[in-house]
Amino acid sequence: MARLQIWLYTLWGWALFCSIALLASLAILVIPGEDRCRRCARTASRLIFRFGGAWPAVSGLERLPAEPCVVAANHASFADGVLLCAILPIRFRLVIKREMRRAPLAGRMLSRIGAVFVDREQGARQIAGIRALLKAARAGQSLAIFPEGTFRRQAGLLPFRSGAFAAAAAGELPVVPVAISGCRRLLPSGSWLFTPSRIRVRFLAPLRVAGNGRRSEQAEQLSEACREAMAAALQEG
Repeated sequence: MARLQIWLYTLWGWALFCSIALLASLAILVIPGEDRCRRCARTASRLIFRFGGAWPAVSGLERLPAEPCVVAANHASFADGVLLCAILPIRFRLVIKREMRRAPLAGRMLSRIGAVFVDREQGARQIAGIRALLKAARAGQSLAIFPEGTFRRQAGLLPFRSGAFAAAAAGELPVVPVAISGCRRLLPSGSWLFTPSRIRVRFLAPLRVAGNGRRSEQAEQLSEACREAMAAALQEG
């Protein structure tokens, strides 16, 4: 019976996601203005989670500074990006892996909502991605990023990539760690089956650049402090 419930939930989940995502993507392609496009994406994301019966318990949202900042969340599932889009104010720009830019419809839609595309590999393209983050931070834009860069089925935090923290240090932006739990069960890595799950999103205390040291040192301090706060909230290593 449990297996049947998972299959029925999966069919409903994918039908819901595909229909709402397709309609929202087509609307975003013609709606003028980046803020309007982000508002449309946010509404669609909220509908997916609400009608999917997976609306999260959210705490600490009031900790988001009114000033520009960087939100750094743990990454456990493809559902994480849609979840952040549903919860965060529209002033936030999602940081997305560059491969998504080549996706026929999704890439165009993500560009329209102002996503920042970065390369996860080492070399010149990674440097270009960091520069894009620095440019956005120095322009006073708020960013939402998954510093692990990818995810896996097993619990536990992966090593953090430095780009977002370098941008935060250069732009003197506070970093808000976010602990997401439940999405790994909802849609595990390597699976297309949805499993009913209780999702929780916790916004933790903002972290700020300390002292007047080198930017690289400040970025490393921010990264370590963010990882420690996130791991403590998740109770993962």
